[in-house]
Amino acid sequence: MRRKSFVLFAVIFIIVFISTLLLTLDNGEEKQGIVSLVFDDGYLTQYKVAYPEMEKYGYTGTLYILANSTGLFEGKELMTFDQGREMQDLGWEIGSHSLDHQVLTRLSPQELERQLKLSKEILEKEGFDVKTFAFPAGYFNEEVVNETKKSYLASRALTEGFNDLNNSDLYNLKTKWLVIEKSPEEVCSWIEYSQNEGLWFILTFHSIELESKNPFDTSLENFKEILNCIKASGIEVKTIKEVVEDEKRN
Repeated sequence: MRRKSFVLFAVIFIIVFISTLLLTLDNGEEKQGIVSLVFDDGYLTQYKVAYPEMEKYGYTGTLYILANSTGLFEGKELMTFDQGREMQDLGWEIGSHSLDHQVLTRLSPQELERQLKLSKEILEKEGFDVKTFAFPAGYFNEEVVNETKKSYLASRALTEGFNDLNNSDLYNLKTKWLVIEKSPEEVCSWIEYSQNEGLWFILTFHSIELESKNPFDTSLENFKEILNCIKASGIEVKTIKEVVEDEKRN
């Protein structure tokens, strides 16, 4: 009887010990953040300036391009599909930014479907693996989201904030976007916060210029400082598609 009691006590002790150890290890595990570097519209400067700078660090990003726009957009030159394919071949994600940047919430159901579905089809025919979408100007509503779900794994709005890796709304992915008054120091604080809190931070850029003049441009000097902050923080850099596919597997 005493032996049975001893064995039972020993088993209980081992179970409690292992459970406590696992809990301690779990609580002591450092949370790791993720940053996704995202570029809207497909400006040529993203290919000529941002792309080679990121190559120096081995970083890849997500590029949201317009399926029907070539040449110029908002007065700035766009990259070609050939240049986009080159970036994709080296690990970049190419996503859809609609056909021609119309505000989706103002469209008829038929035109909304066309903007979402046809833009994906055109880009796929050009050799792009399109899995995610960025709402033009960030506008969306329930109807837009429901239509987006038919063709895409996720969508990024311009809702400001960070994403919880354990509980993200994949069709309203939050972001912070670069405007001219945002200093590299402020951006670096966002990166540090994401890493310390184990969050997914989507950082959205537009044109990368030698000197920023437009409110939505980022200067090359500031862009370099931001890349240095990412490197120094040790935060993992992934495309939106990579993070979404990881979440779906888990």
